[in-house]
Amino acid sequence: MASVVSTSELLSLPALGVDAQFISFQNVTLESSNFLCVRETNAQGAVEIVIVDLINPSIMDRRPMSAESVLMNPESKVMALRARGQLQLFDYGKRAKIKGASMSEQIDFWKWISPSTVGIVTPSSVYHWRNDDQSEPVKVFDRHASLKAGQNPMSIITYRADRYEEWLCLVGIAPSGASVAGQMQLYSTKKRISQAIEGQAATFATINMSGHETTLFAFANRNAQGGKLHIIEVGQDRKDETAPKFEKKQVPVNFPADAPADFPVSMQASSKYGILYVVTKMGYVHVFDIETATNIAVQKISSDPVFISTPHKESGGLVGVDRQGRVLLTSINEAAVVPYVQNTLGNSELAIRIAAKNGFPGAEQFFVEKFNSLFERGQYKEAAMIAGESPAGFLRTQETMQRFKDLPSEEGKPAALLVYFQTLLENGKLNKIESVELGELLLSYQRVELLEKWIKEDKLECSEELGDVIKSQNNQLATAVFVKAEAHMRVIQGLLEAGQTEKVPLYAERVGLNISQTELVSMATSVNPTAALQLMQDMGNMGSAPTDHKAMVEMLLSKGMIQEATTYCVNKMTDSDENGEIQTKLLEANLQSAPQVADAILTRKAWTKFDKNKVAKMAERAGLYNHALASYSDIADVKRVLQNASSMDANFVTEYFGTMNPDDAVACLQDLVRGGQRANLPLAVQIGSKYHHELGTNKILTIFASLKNQEALFMYLNGIIESSDDPEIHFKYIEVGCKLQQFQEVERITRESEHYEPERVKNFLKDMKLRDPRPLINVCDKYNYVGELIKFMVKNNQLRFVEGYVQKVNPARCPVVIGALLDLDQDEDFIKGVVMSVKNTVNIEELVKEVEERKKLRILLPFFESRMQDGDKEPDVHTGMAKVYVDCNVNPEHFLDTDELYDHLQVGAFCEKRDPHLAFKAYMKGQCDEQLLAVTTKNHLFKEQAQYLVAREDLDLWAQVLDEENEHRKLLVEQVISSALPETKEPEKVSSTVKAFIAANMPSVLMELLETLVLQTVGSVFSQNRNLQNLLLLTSIKADKSRVMDYVRRLDNFDGVDVAQIAIAEELYEEAFAIYGKIEKYDLAVDLLLDNMKDFDRGKEFAAKVDRPEVWSRLGTALVENDMIIEGVNAILKAKDPGSYMTVINKAKDGATNEDYKVIVKYLKFARGKAREGGSAIDSEIVYGLCVNGQLSEMEEFITSSNQAELEEVGDRVFEKGLFDASKILFSSINNHARLACVLVKLGDYQAAVDASKKANKLSTWKFVCFECVGAKEFRLAQTCGLQLIVEASELQEVIDYYERRGYFAQLIDLLDAGLVLERAIPNMFTNLGVLLTKYREERMMDFCKMWWQRANVPRLLRACDAAKLYAEKVYLHTVYKEYDQAAATMIEHAPSSWSPSSFIEVMTKATNVDVMVKGVRFYIEEHPQLLNDLLQLLGGKMEEVRTIAMLKTINAEKFGPLGILPLCKEYLLKLQEKNTVEVNEALNNIYIREGDLDSLRRSAKTHRNFNIPALAHRLETHELLSYRRLAVELYKEAKKYERAIELAKEDSLYKDAIDCVAASKDAELTEQLAQFFLENGLRECYSAVLYTCFEFFRPDVAIEMAWTHQVMDFTMPFVIQTVKEISNRVIFLEEIVKEQKEKAEEDKKAVDDEVNDDTSVLLYGVPSNMGQTGQLMFGGSGGPAQLTLPAPPSQ
Repeated sequence: MASVVSTSELLSLPALGVDAQFISFQNVTLESSNFLCVRETNAQGAVEIVIVDLINPSIMDRRPMSAESVLMNPESKVMALRARGQLQLFDYGKRAKIKGASMSEQIDFWKWISPSTVGIVTPSSVYHWRNDDQSEPVKVFDRHASLKAGQNPMSIITYRADRYEEWLCLVGIAPSGASVAGQMQLYSTKKRISQAIEGQAATFATINMSGHETTLFAFANRNAQGGKLHIIEVGQDRKDETAPKFEKKQVPVNFPADAPADFPVSMQASSKYGILYVVTKMGYVHVFDIETATNIAVQKISSDPVFISTPHKESGGLVGVDRQGRVLLTSINEAAVVPYVQNTLGNSELAIRIAAKNGFPGAEQFFVEKFNSLFERGQYKEAAMIAGESPAGFLRTQETMQRFKDLPSEEGKPAALLVYFQTLLENGKLNKIESVELGELLLSYQRVELLEKWIKEDKLECSEELGDVIKSQNNQLATAVFVKAEAHMRVIQGLLEAGQTEKVPLYAERVGLNISQTELVSMATSVNPTAALQLMQDMGNMGSAPTDHKAMVEMLLSKGMIQEATTYCVNKMTDSDENGEIQTKLLEANLQSAPQVADAILTRKAWTKFDKNKVAKMAERAGLYNHALASYSDIADVKRVLQNASSMDANFVTEYFGTMNPDDAVACLQDLVRGGQRANLPLAVQIGSKYHHELGTNKILTIFASLKNQEALFMYLNGIIESSDDPEIHFKYIEVGCKLQQFQEVERITRESEHYEPERVKNFLKDMKLRDPRPLINVCDKYNYVGELIKFMVKNNQLRFVEGYVQKVNPARCPVVIGALLDLDQDEDFIKGVVMSVKNTVNIEELVKEVEERKKLRILLPFFESRMQDGDKEPDVHTGMAKVYVDCNVNPEHFLDTDELYDHLQVGAFCEKRDPHLAFKAYMKGQCDEQLLAVTTKNHLFKEQAQYLVAREDLDLWAQVLDEENEHRKLLVEQVISSALPETKEPEKVSSTVKAFIAANMPSVLMELLETLVLQTVGSVFSQNRNLQNLLLLTSIKADKSRVMDYVRRLDNFDGVDVAQIAIAEELYEEAFAIYGKIEKYDLAVDLLLDNMKDFDRGKEFAAKVDRPEVWSRLGTALVENDMIIEGVNAILKAKDPGSYMTVINKAKDGATNEDYKVIVKYLKFARGKAREGGSAIDSEIVYGLCVNGQLSEMEEFITSSNQAELEEVGDRVFEKGLFDASKILFSSINNHARLACVLVKLGDYQAAVDASKKANKLSTWKFVCFECVGAKEFRLAQTCGLQLIVEASELQEVIDYYERRGYFAQLIDLLDAGLVLERAIPNMFTNLGVLLTKYREERMMDFCKMWWQRANVPRLLRACDAAKLYAEKVYLHTVYKEYDQAAATMIEHAPSSWSPSSFIEVMTKATNVDVMVKGVRFYIEEHPQLLNDLLQLLGGKMEEVRTIAMLKTINAEKFGPLGILPLCKEYLLKLQEKNTVEVNEALNNIYIREGDLDSLRRSAKTHRNFNIPALAHRLETHELLSYRRLAVELYKEAKKYERAIELAKEDSLYKDAIDCVAASKDAELTEQLAQFFLENGLRECYSAVLYTCFEFFRPDVAIEMAWTHQVMDFTMPFVIQTVKEISNRVIFLEEIVKEQKEKAEEDKKAVDDEVNDDTSVLLYGVPSNMGQTGQLMFGGSGGPAQLTLPAPPSQ
């Protein structure tokens, strides 16, 4: 019986070049069955990522990346990368970054839990990171305590989620004695709670229970009690309350007896079959049915552990990777499952359920019997259920439906067939034949809506037959069915019938339908002519549109389809010269029948290549004057059309004038104006206004002036005024406007225009003395003639206009007006009134300036007082008020001192000429430093200046006045010392002054100042001021060092430590020493002696003098640091200072002598009991000192007692010093076997060293001891150590190199041989041993390859074999490595030592490289020709036929002729001919000709036509046999070489063949030539045969002419009769078409006439015109000024 579980190898990672050492759980990721990723490190240490496409394994990408881990998305080519806490999502297909993030926590594990989410596990938490937004990783939950790091940390091996990501499961494992324990954390995102579960593998699965989706959680565990599988339901809240519940399952998992330590490592669920796969560490897979938890099978799929797996959706199985790098596909054997479950397991119920659910074969008989039994008992619903559950639906056939259909109907009960359908629909979907039957049934009941509902719910299988059934009642629904059924031609037919032509190209493109435009149009014509036209217009979506527009238009016009023809041409026809005739025809047709269409076309200017003169005449007749005018070119025609200008679009006429010759345009404009129609004047004005630049302004002025109509001239000027910058035009406009009393326009133009001459206009307006003063005001205000304006108004007694101008027109001009009024000596009260009228809007600064210049500030006193009373805060008001007070001498000092808002600079400058003291007050109030210094210096007010500087406290200002360049500095300093500072009581101001003198580098003055303040003002606030004393000392240090010691003695309130530090910086060591002594800082004093003065003797004397511990400690530390260790340690002992131990220890480590160590050990023993910290360092140095002094017994006694010494560190120091006996004691005491082994090697005790290495079990130790033993030729001990090294990939090569460099080849081979049986043997061991065997023991190489090739790196072994010329071994390795091309090439190149018939044939059958196959064929031709046919038959279609045939032709061509040995390979060629290739067909044809096999040649030429037919025909036409020449005629005909075929047929009198040729050609000329030939040669019957055969294209006139010429009318008459009949039918058809068109035209004309007759407005206004009417200008009569309505000025 076949196995239930089938396993196949998809690929081998080592075969793809993946290093075996990186095939591990840490380096391989498998997120789906699409891609596999491997992280490798190459020989240079660079990281590379290998991406393998599992669907197409030949596609492998190797890329250098610095990533620690790579995950490929399960569904798309999105790559998740991780490196040093940085995360990135990268689109591998588009080579573009999607998003990035960073993680501060270490990442223990990560995995795609869905196509949109990456799960990230850190030591403490779990995060989710989505790829469909730009969010950062989001924390989901914390890891359970059982999964966190501890004494037995868990290694996370997987993280799973259900399809909704509502339930999550984290799985980890850890060693537990001899077994492996597993812990899981099940977390609910809704409830936010976790549950810890014991288990090693888990997954989520989704099943369907009675139509309800159910989510299950399955997990497996093996412990001391055995293995168990648990399946429970989660997510019940997603189901209805009435939905069935899944009963919890718990079943044992039976592990094979030969796998006592086996345990589950992964679990995968198959949604396709409802199967659960449990994969174990030992390579077993346990298969369970999910719903029943029944164990179906257990099978070993790999001899190596399968460390990673993923579901395989297509097969319903799983893909896994084992330690050997094999990628395995494991799935269910569908044919074997049901028999196995039924027969072997004896579980018929499960077998039937599996067969029904999955369609597995094996239970058909049961379903047939069950169905028949239920059907015979009348249980039709149950029988229908059995039919629906039958495997693969084998019972759901036409015969089954017929049985239900044939049942008699019972009254009150539904028909049995309906019961059948209803039952199937409740549980699934109907198949094709059921859907059609149900469709017919529902349509018979008029239940289309029910049918549509089931189609939308995908309950019916859509097919072309079902669509045909529905089409008769619902075309739209039928089209939807055709779409689902992929019946594309039927869909297109339905779209055309519905008129949805625009969807046809889109649909054809979307479904990839290969259909030509011709086929579509042909179909549309028969279905819907209108749709056909629309389809032709939409053809651009599928390809190029038909190019024969002329034929298309003529066809449509012949059918009277003018509108359709127009639409087609507008959309498809380009505006080119070749289409001009078509454009003219269509425009003429539309101008006669539909002028509005022609109007639209011409308006859009879509066509420009038509006959313009023809179209213009017809447009004029149709009343389309615009288009007639646009198309005429003769000026007489243009003038005639312009007579209808009032009926034309004014804008169009205006634009047309822009295209005319200027002279013609002027002539037409003159005719337009003088035509006597007043309605044309607005149009003339518009034209003249727009084109006055092009036509000439003066010419147009002359035209309008000739009318003697000021209104028209004004209108024209109004039209051009905005676009003209001619001053004359603007003046003329103002002049005419004033004459016509158009004051509003004159006012506007004087206000807005920038182009008139202001002086000329001003004088003109003054002379005109208009009643409206605004134009003159505009000009004067705009061009600053305000003074002249005021003078004109005063002269004309228009003072109210002056007030109005200031108040309403431009209050900003008030200062200028006031100035002008003052200049005219107007009444001051009037002036004050004017100012007060604009009190709140006038510009104060300009007003004050104007009045101040005229010495009249007093008149502003009421104005400013009023503003001040109003509480005005504007600075200009207060500034003006200050000037007025100063000017009037109204208590200015008080205002300057109290007001805060005036401008101090302005007021100060105003006061300087009047009173410098007032200026000083203003500047001081505003802190105007520069101005204040200038005015005080100029007026020698140095006392005030000094007081201001002291109060100001501005260092920059002090720097300015204390500059050496200031000639008045001495006077200022005298005032500062004598008056300003003594009067100051604020220390801050004094301090600021002192800083200023310091910054000015005036130390002598500063010292004088400070002595005055500190030493000469006893009892003052400054005499005991610490800052001033500090400053005095510091100044003396910088300026006069001789006075420092005196100041130190006299002063007692200064910062001693700080001052001493500054003195030390200036090398005043004695003064600093005195300061330290004065403030009793003895430790600092001794530091000064030792560090700065370097006087150790004086330091010793000072220490003895003060006798303080801190002084002795400082002295001792300094002596030790200066290499006087013994004296220094003794001093520290006197200080009884245990805290200096680190100084002593560090100095001792730098190079203390044995004598030094005696004192050091003494001190350290003292410090050992006193120091609170540093016990480890002290004890370590004591031990080292004892070792150095050779006091080993005392040292051994010390280390056995309580101590904190770092014995390992001390041992290393002693070892480096060469004191191996001491090192041995130390390392032995701490059980440091690694270091002890090194010491024993140095002592020559190799056996003991090996024993110590075993205890240490460290690679570094093993390597050191191994190499030392090799150097001492202790090979037995060296091998013991080497076995521990060679299983480590990082150490293996170094060991091999070490042995090889010293020539110990045999010992090295023995070492590797011994290591092959180790459990931890790695592939590199096998590989390197193989390489060594090729070098030193060739005879063992073949046996080694056969035994160990699977565990070695085969490519490297191949290179080694090639270098050693071991070709038999190389062929074997190529073969087992599946490199069959290389194996074959090796055999061919090195046949004597590597070739054998059986092995060569085996390799060639599997070879894929065509070059290798060709080489193999050549090799057999040259070496083994008797086997050539077998090889060619074997290679068959694997080789390129062209290359093979060419090669066979050239081989031995000189001996066998041009075909070479090709005839010998006829059987091979016959097999290849099935592919119908040119080379094979021609080769066989040549062979047939050579062999004289006509039948085979004819059969080959007819059945395999892919060859050069004319060439073969040419070759055969000279053949000696007639049958071959006749075949040549047939071939010429097939190649459409009709002339040559006919000539050849005539030469051999093959008249029937000649007639067949002309009939096939359908060429009238060839046909007539052949007929002439027959008549000339008296072959009348053949002539008649030609007329009969070629009736469709034989011209009747030629036939009658031939009959009359050659007297063969009897033979021609049948042809003539048939021709007359055809012509008669066509004429009748055309007459009917013309009649229909005529009737339609008469109906259209009658409809238009009826519409006009029904419109009564025609009597009043005439027939409505399509052209718009321009508005008319209204002009007044001759009496009085003209009243006219001006258009709005044109927009700029």
